[in-house]
Amino acid sequence: MSDVRSDFLRFVAVVFAVDVLGLGLWQVLPPETSIRTAVLFGTLVVAPLLGFLLVYAPAASEAG
Repeated sequence: MSDVRSDFLRFVAVVFAVDVLGLGLWQVLPPETSIRTAVLFGTLVVAPLLGFLLVYAPAASEAG
């Protein structure tokens, strides 16, 4: 059970780090640029995907 908890905490840490990075970039960009919206929505999509790929994908490839 501790493996599940450890993996989940690593997943949350990766998602949080990517979100902080994306929101920091979003805040730096000027409000009148359209890229600002793309960065915001991209961060919301990329963060969980990157978290999954970094935490759970290696374990799945080892099991197979």
